[in-house]
Amino acid sequence: MPSREPAALETREVDHLVSRLLAEINVPFDSIGTRVLNQLSDLKKVLSADYADVPALPSKPLLQELAKIVENDIKRYTSAYAGLADLGSPQLLGYLGKLFGPREVELRAEPYRTGAGLALRGFYCRAMLGTKSKFVIFVNTAHHPGAVAATLGHELGHYIYGSLVGERAAHTAFMEGAFANHLLEEDELFADSLVALAAYSPELIKKIGGLAQLRPGFSDDLFNRIKSAYELIGPRYGLDLSTGKMAAAWRVRYLTSMAHFFKLRCALYKSAGV
Repeated sequence: MPSREPAALETREVDHLVSRLLAEINVPFDSIGTRVLNQLSDLKKVLSADYADVPALPSKPLLQELAKIVENDIKRYTSAYAGLADLGSPQLLGYLGKLFGPREVELRAEPYRTGAGLALRGFYCRAMLGTKSKFVIFVNTAHHPGAVAATLGHELGHYIYGSLVGERAAHTAFMEGAFANHLLEEDELFADSLVALAAYSPELIKKIGGLAQLRPGFSDDLFNRIKSAYELIGPRYGLDLSTGKMAAAWRVRYLTSMAHFFKLRCALYKSAGV
């Protein structure tokens, strides 16, 4: 039917793009099992979504306020090169607690492999510890350091969102790996926006190129920009998805995460000018 042709063409294009990306990270199709197939579904949704037009994208004023916080407050305590890797410094967490209190931020970072294991990247909870009201962040350090830094940035984004907009979410929230689901919730996209803003400067986005939407017959542009983002960001955190002993499912998960934050950063630059 004619009405289905665009969807069919888009599906074919995203499959082609996924094949090229998997080849880049040395994940052959004959090695794909059930776990990898589950991760590929999320990757396809991230690649095909128009991030500049998702309904849950926070308002322009809210994004501009977040950009000011990242630039003027958070970057005071992070190095120009490491960026996300410095988000756990006691100086920064103490400063944010004073700036956005009354809840203090308490970070608990440790490896966690039992129970949910690596499926748990991190979570936050609001709790009374002794006589103090705390915003407790747990990050699973069993993940790659780059993923740990992104998870911490995401949870700090929730802390700031609650201070600026109001604490609407549950007292406890977990970060799971389905990034396409974040496109449906403003607080999740706001939290992810902190990571995107901290990882990519406007100058870096200009260097890589602006937002490239996936269109039938034109996947090369998006492929090249994602590859450029990976080549620029990967060395900062020692992330090499093409070598080493990392399981294929985790290579695809980290690739999805990187594509998500890059596309979101481009959308922030286009939609809010930040």
